[in-house]
Amino acid sequence: MSRSLDAARSFLHQLEARGGREGAVLASEFRDIRARSAAWKTDSLCSTEAGSLPGNVRKNRYKDVLPYDQTRVILSLLHEEGHSDYINGNFIRGTDGSQAYIATQGPLPHTLLDFWRLVWEFGVKVILMACREMENGRKKCERYWAQEQEPLQIGLFYITLTRETWMNADIILRTLHVTFQKESRSVYQLQYMSWPDRGVPSSPDHLLAMVEEAHRLQGSRPSPLCVHCSAGCGRTGVLCTVDYVRQLLLTQMIPPNFSLFDVVLEMRRQRPAAVQTEEQYRFLYQTVAQMFCSALQNTGPQYQNLKENCAPLYDDALSLGISQALPVILRAPGSVLRSISVPAPPARAMADTYAAVQKRGVPSAGADGAPLYSQVTPRGRRPQAPADDARRSQAPADDARRTPPGFVPVDQRPAGPGAYEDVVDGAQSSGLGFNLRIGRPKGPRDPPAEWTRV
Repeated sequence: MSRSLDAARSFLHQLEARGGREGAVLASEFRDIRARSAAWKTDSLCSTEAGSLPGNVRKNRYKDVLPYDQTRVILSLLHEEGHSDYINGNFIRGTDGSQAYIATQGPLPHTLLDFWRLVWEFGVKVILMACREMENGRKKCERYWAQEQEPLQIGLFYITLTRETWMNADIILRTLHVTFQKESRSVYQLQYMSWPDRGVPSSPDHLLAMVEEAHRLQGSRPSPLCVHCSAGCGRTGVLCTVDYVRQLLLTQMIPPNFSLFDVVLEMRRQRPAAVQTEEQYRFLYQTVAQMFCSALQNTGPQYQNLKENCAPLYDDALSLGISQALPVILRAPGSVLRSISVPAPPARAMADTYAAVQKRGVPSAGADGAPLYSQVTPRGRRPQAPADDARRSQAPADDARRTPPGFVPVDQRPAGPGAYEDVVDGAQSSGLGFNLRIGRPKGPRDPPAEWTRV
């Protein structure tokens, strides 16, 4: 794995070398991505004829987000009148060239059957959902899963809820039992509840936990992951990109000239507007940097000196300049990517009202050798992810389904202008747009202060 880790180390060194220029560099890169994406459509390299057909137009949640014909998902399970082969979704290739992801929009009331046709026909075992049903007072996705004692009958598909648990403060894990004719399957759904529309999560931690849990549930099955948000572009593209890079790291396939710019550009060749905003592009750099740090933190003392205890490279998701005053965050090896990092040594038990403090330039122990601690006031408690399936299965059902104390609703603050690709009079001006029906998006937002982790 040494070559792959060397490439990861080189990526981090390049980020550090940029210093205060990081924001300007990423802004320029993202403008280039948008310009190239617009040129593909203008030059007819990426056509959208199927989504523009009269019989298919009403199946698109947003009229300016149509699947590329070259990679679109073609359904063939049912042939009854009124059920065409069309769904607003695209295949995205994985690191081995296979159809690893299906990036699709959140179902509409009249496309629920098409969605379950997709899941069944392509053997989808895990669905990653990066939105909520309602956001900012607008319907973003029709509920396609069953609730407790409320099974769903969608065409010939019969769906029941087997179990619903909070994996952590942001993510719900549902186990669905799906029956089609006389065959039954289990389908898992991971829903990220607090990812703001056209925004980013407050930190990469739960996003990385989400993709790791998806592969644990997936097992060795070769079927694709179904990934969706509302339009199947921005948040969906971030999830697919993070998982793609994670697979490169796990399979030791990170090239010496690894470029996140090239990865995002390739995603956009397969699904329109994947990674839709500059803010999401910046967040990808932060997430990939944390992923690489987690893999490298035990590789040698020279890297420990470069990135002490694998502290984050950035102040936050919006400003990627390296902060000289950034506090050290102690991460137990394996806390983010258990399948990549070296297992953590046993940790000393400590009361939850105390926190270990290791400031730069301050000894880590007192004169008597005892660790120095600082008493802190605990914030609102958040449920912790269970250590294993057994602990999850033993949790009371009512506790599993309730909203956790630490849950934070989606940010609803207006955003600034000029950060998103627009559509003017139905024609594309500077890249793929998002939604004509809701007007021009207003731009990125700072993560709300309430999302700060303890």
